[in-house]
Amino acid sequence: MQNIIFIIGVLFITSISVGIVGNTIGIGGGILLVPFFLFYMHMPPLEASGLSLFTIVASTSGGSLKFIKEKIIDFRLFFMIVLFAVPAAVAGSILSKYINANEFKGVFSFIIIIIGIFSLMATRIQTKKKITHNNEKIIENESIETLSSTSNNNNIDFNNIDFGLQSVIIYFRNISSNIKRERIDRAGNKYDYYIKKPIAINLFSIVAGFISGFIGIGIGGVTGTFLTAVEQIPPRIAFSTIVLAMIFSSIAGGFIHLAYMKLSFKTIIYLIPLMAGAIIGSQLGAIISTLLKSRTLRLYQGWIIIILGFLMFALSYLK
Repeated sequence: MQNIIFIIGVLFITSISVGIVGNTIGIGGGILLVPFFLFYMHMPPLEASGLSLFTIVASTSGGSLKFIKEKIIDFRLFFMIVLFAVPAAVAGSILSKYINANEFKGVFSFIIIIIGIFSLMATRIQTKKKITHNNEKIIENESIETLSSTSNNNNIDFNNIDFGLQSVIIYFRNISSNIKRERIDRAGNKYDYYIKKPIAINLFSIVAGFISGFIGIGIGGVTGTFLTAVEQIPPRIAFSTIVLAMIFSSIAGGFIHLAYMKLSFKTIIYLIPLMAGAIIGSQLGAIISTLLKSRTLRLYQGWIIIILGFLMFALSYLK
């Protein structure tokens, strides 16, 4: 009995930490949770990934509510991500059934290291481009004339379009367009930016969704880096929008894992402190994210991911 109480306490504290980190740097927390489940809890990969995805749902749900109230989520960008990430997460979750524990650890380490390197390289490239930052308005000087000269038919104002069939049809008709966006958050901060390559966002969302379902992490490591460093979308907008999208991609992948793994009473007990802690941590992470600078968020993201990848590799192969 004492052992169960101790484990519940450890899971609760761990999930709070994961919720803080995940909602601060937009990685969902699975990069921290899966190694914890594998090496500390000694869970099989399928169960570790499944619990991770459901914990991410709780974590991102709490953070998303705060971000929605602050009016910093771009719902048009959200649909560009989630419509492609969710089916890919389902595919990745199905494939994960056919990989054993040792192979999983190796694949997980490799993917995490690559994501971290991609994050750091993209951030460095963005810095070299001398992008102007003014209250998190990110506009690339070399591109502004080209974007401004785009015809009015291409610069679509999605603010007055509903989220039904009409919205989807208009989006696909203008999939290669430069889409001008403008948001004003609850505090009065204004964000002006462009969604330059919608189809590229779709492709990266597919990759991120597949990885999410396959190894049980969030989609933020891949998609977040692309949106901030390549698309140059303000980090607060990008990360907040991705956190909301992670709810749906994680639910899709989590239920596939749930169908494959043997759901025991112990697993259900574990979910309670994990989800409770994740909700608390997500609220704290959402607050902390407002206090950090844009570039700081991306650097933290890259270095945390790389360190975790190498640490897991060492634990797997250098015993």
